[in-house]
Amino acid sequence: MRKALIILSLLASPLHAADIDDVRRNFIDFYIAAGADRTSARMQQSLGELEGAARTVTAPGFLLSDGSWSDINYTETPAGSWGPWDHMKRLTFMVKAYKTPGQSFYASPLLLAQIDSSMTKVVDFYGATRLPLGNWWFWTMGIPLDLGPQLVLMRGEISQKTYDDLVSAMALRIGSSPAVRGLVGPTPTGENLVWSSFTHLALGLLRDDPAMLVKVGEAMAGVTLPATGEGIKSDSSFHQHGAQLYTGGYGGSFANDVARYALLTRGTEYALPDRSLAAFSDYVADGISWSLFGSYFDVSVVGREVARRSTTGYNGVAALLQSSQLQSARSIEIRSAAARMLQSWQWGLPTELAGLAAIVERAGFVPAWPQGHRHYPTSDYTVHRRPSWFASIRMFSIRTKSGERTNDENLLGSRQSDGRLYLVREGDEYFGRDVWPAIDWTRLPGITVEQSPNAANDLFGYGTRAIAGGTGDGRNGVSAMEVAPLGSSLTAKKSWFFFDDAIVFLTNSITALTGNRVETVVNQWPLRNPNTPVATGTGWSVTDNIGYWFPAATNVQTRREQRTGTWASLGASTDTTPHPHTFLTMWIDHGITPSGAKAEYVIVPNTTAAQMPGWIATNGISIVANNAAVSAVRRGNVFGAVFWSDGVIDGYQSSGPAVIYVVEDERGLTLNAADPSNGIGTLRITVPGRWTGTNATTSWRSTTVDVPRNGGETNRVLLTPAAPSRRRAARR
Repeated sequence: MRKALIILSLLASPLHAADIDDVRRNFIDFYIAAGADRTSARMQQSLGELEGAARTVTAPGFLLSDGSWSDINYTETPAGSWGPWDHMKRLTFMVKAYKTPGQSFYASPLLLAQIDSSMTKVVDFYGATRLPLGNWWFWTMGIPLDLGPQLVLMRGEISQKTYDDLVSAMALRIGSSPAVRGLVGPTPTGENLVWSSFTHLALGLLRDDPAMLVKVGEAMAGVTLPATGEGIKSDSSFHQHGAQLYTGGYGGSFANDVARYALLTRGTEYALPDRSLAAFSDYVADGISWSLFGSYFDVSVVGREVARRSTTGYNGVAALLQSSQLQSARSIEIRSAAARMLQSWQWGLPTELAGLAAIVERAGFVPAWPQGHRHYPTSDYTVHRRPSWFASIRMFSIRTKSGERTNDENLLGSRQSDGRLYLVREGDEYFGRDVWPAIDWTRLPGITVEQSPNAANDLFGYGTRAIAGGTGDGRNGVSAMEVAPLGSSLTAKKSWFFFDDAIVFLTNSITALTGNRVETVVNQWPLRNPNTPVATGTGWSVTDNIGYWFPAATNVQTRREQRTGTWASLGASTDTTPHPHTFLTMWIDHGITPSGAKAEYVIVPNTTAAQMPGWIATNGISIVANNAAVSAVRRGNVFGAVFWSDGVIDGYQSSGPAVIYVVEDERGLTLNAADPSNGIGTLRITVPGRWTGTNATTSWRSTTVDVPRNGGETNRVLLTPAAPSRRRAARR
């Protein structure tokens, strides 16, 4: 008997058929979890949830005799949401329950009759005679993404007329090729192109059209390669809606969908080519995995979806589980991340993913998140990961957008890219507890902000400054940004120095022209227990095992307050329920109309009040400079610096804007350098001492290294000790 796709051995040879029927069988087997171990705990939970959902949506009086639901307005025009889309979601529960063995609705004649009626109702609001008014996405993407799989699964079991009418309506809406715009809407790119490919994959199966599957395969082969426009970027981040970071939003959905496509077509002529699969695997390993922690994506990568109460890391766990079944050079990392995320995943999974989760858990992969430090130069984004905490910095520049307001979502998010710090120890500190409605959006952690009535609003766009970048050795690093928030007179220079156990925050040149008060927000921490104590000492404080150290006297303000907000205030949602939460907010007050002010502090994310004094006494961190020319920190054998222009500090020199992270050890001196302005040409970096290495020139007391600016990417040069100069040897 042919084994179901989802239970193929991870080491088994791929299928070698090139027939549309193989894709169809894979498609059906995947959606009904054919062959999955139905005795596993996750599958038992999933089957129970599927049965419960089907029972709920078919309840008498809720599902009406004509196949409609009593609470849906079928005459409304789609905008940011659309009632009839709920019809499709409920219909999916019914179809999957009817086709999936292991629960009571499997092959139920009554449920089949209800499905037939509900699919006939779809003809009423989506049929070919209905004008596609309102939001184009529902007509060419939203409805077809649900309808296509439903029709593939129910082919031959529902009314032939209903089937034919819906296939015709779908074909009319989406067009003849995934890469061409449908009846309404733009030409699809990025995740929209992947969605379009899935609607056309289903249409090809419904019409027995191998030529359409060839077009789908071509589109998927291209969209999975790094793009100059929307989609996967060369640094494994993801852009959608222009140069906007969306790894956990559109990019998470992209990863989920592409991984599913790779499974459905594996071993057929429609499969992803090796080059495309390799590029996609790099994206999952270096983009998706790096931006997940606990059960959630980093808020910096979800864009306007921060305004949705439903936002989780679901697409991340789905992408990891499906990708874990694919063979690539990154398989070990992906499988380890999948196993690790399953340990923290706090909800059920649909049957198809529950089956994959059982495989991953039985296989005994070592559960592990990626660890270390990465900067994404294409997206002005930095991630720093440790086993017990996660931190990121979200920036923007003339090359990237600060965010977006679309479909009225994200009404208060204008400050999210102004150097915002996202720091978590569990992953759910800000998600899952209705924190976002209550947070003070004018005091997002890490930002320097001019307080005004419109400090947090829906003003988004490209930045006005070029410098936003970072570098590092893979374990630690340095990032920097010239701050010029949209809609504000404020300017400043912010830099971050990341170490194994701490982050140093330096800001200088803080200037504002208006009469508004200016603050640097150290943190706005959502307290799990409103009464959590704050321990303090000379120049430091600790709460919730997060330490704060202020090396120099500064005007630090601390406030514990309960704030209340609604999801409706963030946009799109109609939920006006007040959600209270208690925060501990710390900020440095720079006063009114500051000129050249600065801020210096260190956050130690995993410490106690008892440990903090000892840590301060022995940490070895020295702030070497924090001014308009250079920001620099030394710690032991490590030196990090930001040259805001050409300059010199402590024997280090740069010919232009640069971020450097230097480690000196038994191998020699490793220089990690990048151009934060993402330019072309070369940078000349000078380091103290005599060294030899690639593109290095040694003089009597120093060594210069020419490194390519290379669009902001890090250049790593190992310099080894040079022989003494003849002059010095003669003096001896």
